[in-house]
Amino acid sequence: MKTEYSWGDISTLILYVLSFFLLWEWLRPVEQITETANVHFFIIFAGLSLLLYYFEINWIISGAIKTLFILIVLQYLYFDVPFIGEGEWFGEFTSLIGESVVLTVQQNWGGVSDLFRSLLFFVLLWLTAYLMHYWLAVRKQMFLFYLFTVIYITILDTFSPYDGSMAIVRVILFGFLLLGLLGLQRMADNERIALSMGQVQRWLIPLALLIAFSSAAAYAAPKSEPIWPDPVPFITSFNEGAGQGPGGVNRLGYGVDDSELGGSFIGDDTEVFEATVQGDQYWRIETKDTYTGKGWEQSREADSLTPFILNEPTPLTLSEINEESETQTVSIDVSLGYNHVVYPYAPDQLIQGDAEEFRYNPVSDKITSYRNDELVELDEYEWEFREPRYSLQALRNTTGLGDSGTDMSQYLQLPENLPERIRDLTLEITEPEDNWYDKAKAVEDYFSRNDFVYEQEDVPVPEDDEDYVDQFLFETQRGYCDNYSTSMVVMLRSIDIPARWVKGYTGGEIIDNLGDGRSVYEVTNNNAHSWVEVFFPEIGWVPFEPTVSFSNNVSLSYDLDIESGETETPETPEPAETPDPAAPTPLEEETGLTGQVGDDGSNGTGGWTAFKTFVSENRFTLILITLVVAGAGYLLYRTRNRWMPYVLIRYYRSRKGSDVYPKAYSSLLRQLGRYGLRRKETQTLRSYAKEVDNFFGTHEMSRLTDQYERILYRSEAADDKWSNMRELWEDLIKKTTG
Repeated sequence: MKTEYSWGDISTLILYVLSFFLLWEWLRPVEQITETANVHFFIIFAGLSLLLYYFEINWIISGAIKTLFILIVLQYLYFDVPFIGEGEWFGEFTSLIGESVVLTVQQNWGGVSDLFRSLLFFVLLWLTAYLMHYWLAVRKQMFLFYLFTVIYITILDTFSPYDGSMAIVRVILFGFLLLGLLGLQRMADNERIALSMGQVQRWLIPLALLIAFSSAAAYAAPKSEPIWPDPVPFITSFNEGAGQGPGGVNRLGYGVDDSELGGSFIGDDTEVFEATVQGDQYWRIETKDTYTGKGWEQSREADSLTPFILNEPTPLTLSEINEESETQTVSIDVSLGYNHVVYPYAPDQLIQGDAEEFRYNPVSDKITSYRNDELVELDEYEWEFREPRYSLQALRNTTGLGDSGTDMSQYLQLPENLPERIRDLTLEITEPEDNWYDKAKAVEDYFSRNDFVYEQEDVPVPEDDEDYVDQFLFETQRGYCDNYSTSMVVMLRSIDIPARWVKGYTGGEIIDNLGDGRSVYEVTNNNAHSWVEVFFPEIGWVPFEPTVSFSNNVSLSYDLDIESGETETPETPEPAETPDPAAPTPLEEETGLTGQVGDDGSNGTGGWTAFKTFVSENRFTLILITLVVAGAGYLLYRTRNRWMPYVLIRYYRSRKGSDVYPKAYSSLLRQLGRYGLRRKETQTLRSYAKEVDNFFGTHEMSRLTDQYERILYRSEAADDKWSNMRELWEDLIKKTTG
């Protein structure tokens, strides 16, 4: 630990402070472009780590301090009990970590706990801080990290809501100061001089003035127009063109005609609306109940529409709502006008909207807006809603309609000519289950556990004598959400479970975090989607999501009060990831359907398609793991001069033969070069050996070189020389680990 300080130490402290500011720029955007909260804890941890490295605290003590900090923060964030005192939080903590490790090994990234994700983030920062310390204290080079920081800021500024205008100015200021001071440090080390106050001032003051003047001049100078256009629209348009095919291509977006399904599509990132809400939602529009073998229609027209006004209960009940559910609000700012309104699950009432009246269609569940008895397109409106809660016990106790008296015939409808093998397949899938919920889950999971591929191009349209679902299940096994959702509804109906087909939008992409738990989501035509609802007599309509690479993002809270008294962990759907605008979701303008997946647009459990789907589903986790592995690999590479000698020692101890000594000597030369004692091209071995001995204050290199030259030029036997000189060789090569 440092006890005396010089101006060299103070300049080193300045270097660590500037490095911390650069690292801070990596953390600033996290809270805005992701749902990560409490970023200040990670910032404090990064600063603490660099501070401990600067004071050269013993690695055991510093490791204990950082570990304690991580435990305190994680306990504060995820456990509502004191750190010391009552409450056995540590047992639950280790249990959660263990479960998440198992889930990680099983590649179930969605089930990994937030606590484990936070722990991984801390570990990543720990490794990054060590790398920065190594670059500062040992290599005295920081250009690569500085370059990556500039690239990181510019990419986020271009492709995300983050505004990097001031960030790039800060990075330039901190980076140039850092690189300038590191240049001074390297020169001082090469000349082996101690930096005085005057030397630091003569270097630092002109450097700071030059950077400040050039930055101010650049900021105040007039700016020319961009030479290149914004790349985002170009990339989007390129993707749209790539989706075109010879068989007729549709464009994404909501439509009303769903009678003919199939065909390829192209993306459309036209904004439909922005939603300000806490947590992303599935945005519902309507349902359809009649499957024709080619698409969907309504079995009948509504006899009448049910009117309601603002601040009046909505005449729509999808499922039983727990009265204790917390009321939330969502504001919809419309960009692409429709005369219908989108709504979250369990809407209570419309509390704002420039319409005299709203009308609910009890057949399709569609809500439209009216003014002066005419349909009107709203610019904005606001919903009050509560998220539904489903009892797992009630779901699993459902084995039929019982004596509920509810007429579900229209939700059991199937074409007369439906191929029998659809029902046979469904019976095979659901045979082990004894209740509706587990049967529905078995069908929902069937697609992701078999060789079904998410496909946007070359999606076939069934022939006149072909059934749309039969073609998808047994022939193509590729398609988008229309294929998956329609197939699940038909399969459930084939075993007498009432189900219906639902249309709407997925949650969209976060474009702003308001800081109060709410976020602004941009929903585009690429987010148009279709999914499934299953009827349970004691509960109502429950959503399911069969499309591969999707998970139902309705907040589902299960009642686990099982009669046996045991607690089971249900398969709770996780929120769907924010859709990638580069991976359009297939909803056709004419059919009104859609699907969505990651960048590669495919899914499957076998071969290359399975790999591509796995990457698209777990992009963030894989990036995190890649960064950790790359950081660890880079750390091993940069510190190879410390551990490589011990590897070489173990290797050559077990070697015998006449070629061992020359090879060991060559390995020693390479290790000395890695250490910093490089041999010049015109330098003789004897001259180089003297230089090495002068540096270490020994005569070992000269003695080793003398024996090497005897073998090389006099052809003397090498076996005896290696046995005699091995300890000398080991002593010298160990000195390069310091």
